[in-house]
Amino acid sequence: MNRYMTLIIALLLTVSTQAQRLRERPRVGASAGMGEQSSGMKRISHEYNNVSLSDALRQLAEQQTGYTIYFLYNELEDFRITTNVKNKHLPEAIQQMIGFYPIRVTTSTDEDGKKIFVECTHKTDRHLTGTIIDEQGQPIAYANIAVLNPADSTLLGGGVSNESGYFAIPYEQPTVLARISYVGYKTICRLCNQSELGTIRMQPETVKLNDVTVKGHRSLYTSTDRGLLVSVQGTPLEQFGSVSDMLSHLPLMMSNGEVAGHGKPEIYINNKKVRNEDELNRLRADEILSAEIITNPGVEYGAEVTSVIRLKTIRKTGEGWSGNFSAAYRQGKEYYANGSAALNYRTRNGMDFFARGHLTSNNQYITATAADQLQASSTWDFKKDVTYLNRYNYYFADLGWNWEISEKHSLGLTYTANNYITDATGSQETDEQVWRDSQFKEAETNKTVTSRKPRMEHAVNAYYVGEIGKWQLDFSADYYGGHSESNMEGGTVGEKGVSSNTLTKNNLLAEKLVVTAPIPKGTLTFGEEVSGVDRKSDFTQSGFSADNSVHQQTLTWSLFANYALQMKAFSLNAGLRWQNEHNNYETNGQKDLEQSPDYHVLIPRLSFTYRTERWVHNFSYQCTRNNPPYSILSTAIHYRSKYEYTTGNAYLQPQTTHSLSWTSQWKWLYIQPYYRYMRNAVTSFQMAYDDVNHPGVVIMDYRNIPKMQDYGIVLNFTPKIGIWQMDYTARFFYNNINYESMGITHTWNGLISEFTLDNTFSFPKDWMLNVQGYIKPAHETGCSQRKALGDINLRLSRQFLKDKSLSVAIIANDILHTRYTEMTAYGGINVRTQFREYRDARRVGINLSWKFNATKSRYKGSHAGQSERNRL
Repeated sequence: MNRYMTLIIALLLTVSTQAQRLRERPRVGASAGMGEQSSGMKRISHEYNNVSLSDALRQLAEQQTGYTIYFLYNELEDFRITTNVKNKHLPEAIQQMIGFYPIRVTTSTDEDGKKIFVECTHKTDRHLTGTIIDEQGQPIAYANIAVLNPADSTLLGGGVSNESGYFAIPYEQPTVLARISYVGYKTICRLCNQSELGTIRMQPETVKLNDVTVKGHRSLYTSTDRGLLVSVQGTPLEQFGSVSDMLSHLPLMMSNGEVAGHGKPEIYINNKKVRNEDELNRLRADEILSAEIITNPGVEYGAEVTSVIRLKTIRKTGEGWSGNFSAAYRQGKEYYANGSAALNYRTRNGMDFFARGHLTSNNQYITATAADQLQASSTWDFKKDVTYLNRYNYYFADLGWNWEISEKHSLGLTYTANNYITDATGSQETDEQVWRDSQFKEAETNKTVTSRKPRMEHAVNAYYVGEIGKWQLDFSADYYGGHSESNMEGGTVGEKGVSSNTLTKNNLLAEKLVVTAPIPKGTLTFGEEVSGVDRKSDFTQSGFSADNSVHQQTLTWSLFANYALQMKAFSLNAGLRWQNEHNNYETNGQKDLEQSPDYHVLIPRLSFTYRTERWVHNFSYQCTRNNPPYSILSTAIHYRSKYEYTTGNAYLQPQTTHSLSWTSQWKWLYIQPYYRYMRNAVTSFQMAYDDVNHPGVVIMDYRNIPKMQDYGIVLNFTPKIGIWQMDYTARFFYNNINYESMGITHTWNGLISEFTLDNTFSFPKDWMLNVQGYIKPAHETGCSQRKALGDINLRLSRQFLKDKSLSVAIIANDILHTRYTEMTAYGGINVRTQFREYRDARRVGINLSWKFNATKSRYKGSHAGQSERNRL
């Protein structure tokens, strides 16, 4: 572990030194207006027609003496202007001249006089230029030009044409895809290997109108090579308060937080991996520009990743202080409350210093009834009424710094601490009636309380993102250390109790490097990732089972490469990840070779995209590999109640999944049939514990399912009618599971369906109403029969103040009190479970959030070793 720490520190020092040298390198260029100044300031009137901005500024500098104008001639000469300035002061005239170009104007006054600084905000040597005309050869002003990555269609930049139809957009990578659009004209897409596009003639979109009024609206998403790019800014999504609330309303998102057909997504904010979901509660939805839903993640992501959501914040300039504050409250049987604050200070030289804090009080009341049966030497029947009460009060805090040296180089460091404020407790009280061979045996009350002591957890993330020539580098290093202590006390009321203590120590050290380089006709992305985990868990108990001490060490290193090829209407992404895992597993101080396997595996991924004028089609093959969480690799036996124990399984194998999918997308229609083949999927398993010494006790552990198959189709519809934005997702799938090799005799495999119906109504005066419904009809799958599940949630919100910085929302979840989980399952050997559970989903509450100033985060770090951290 020390060896990896030394390597990471050395790399960070090297990167920091190189960045400082880049910062100190002198700038070369032309300046204007450097002669002797006087106090004379006159108004400007001048007509410009397709003139270089550099020439126009130089002319202004020569014609007036009230200001000194500072700029770099070469930096601005590609930006050509066509405008008529009438009777304006010099700063106002320059603002009119730059229009929508990515150029910043600042003014200052000192003993040397008044100064104006004009600079391009996007420092790059490349500018995509061209002139847009209509079918009659007339210039088209204010046409939209989007600069996209040809590999995955992600947005790299953009701009609009000026009054002469001319545009100039900074860009960096050698090959880009330009998408040119204007209302009433056909959209044009061009693959650009050169910066000069010349003259682009747009053709009108012929539509016959017959005494009707047509209102256009912005499409909620567009299709990319790897999924969907969803617009947040300018859509109802930006009014959902926190990012956490907004994510559940994205296309393809289901009520359980999964992407339909693609599991739980990894989430990134400006390349920074989200480590704790509370991070999403403190970030506002109106700070998000777009959300990219990646259903075909490349090999640069972890082997276990099945889907990704990449959030991009709105980039704004600014200096000084900024921040936001938010609070939320929910009331059901118990209450949930949180509050967060974030402050950021930005300096003129591109540095940010930030601090964030978050407090949460999470209380949950769960009720359940059960009728279970165990067939061993005797037949045992149980009837239970169970109440769970969980109370968690905790905080976390971030302190960080990042330095955007230039558009091509940035680095940063963040320290995060989190802890419980008081003991986190979870109690289970069970009123139970027991029959043995149809003879009533006893009725009793059993209570178990588990408390987790406050122990500080620490995390450090450091990153460097930069460009050297045409090569792009993304390096991250992470440390995580967390210790915990939990105590359990339980037993039957009136009898001698039982107890146990668990001490756990987790340490993780990881680094990851991703390099992107242009090659002929495409882009090559390659890199490496290394992580080391050291975990110790000591379990002691009062006599109901056996003490246990486990020491787990895992070293994982991977090499990966992905090739992206763009050929007009076709694009290809092909990648391969070579992953190597070395495990050391010790029980009570003795190494177990069978539990310490080494793995060397290849993980391929492939996607192929074809675009027509109206449709986008994609074929994808994905291979994923999931390691079991460390907590269930233990053999310690834990007490839940007098007749229920739980344990883990140190012999679990990693799960491997092969997926095939075909996606077709047209405007607001999305269709995706898919097929999955899984080996060694992990499932819970029940059986008799010890029929002689502990008669009637059921123990639950975990087992691998040898193989299973999943066939399905996902449908998504997002039309908009006036103020009504629909987002409807339907999923139909069939699981083919055979449990016979595991000794389970009951197997059902039927059609499963689920529906999310999301309706958003945008009213005047910044009011918004959202009505979201979810239903999963009754179905049979595997060894269980499940009854219908569903709910309806309401949200009414409004934004206040001129800058819409204050947001208030009233929320009501599960208003019909229908989100019950109810099933019959045969999940083991001679064990049957029937239960009905409600998790306090019916709640009402309020959200408040306020932000000040407009400085946005420049932190660009991602995280290394995230899959291993998730296992911890």
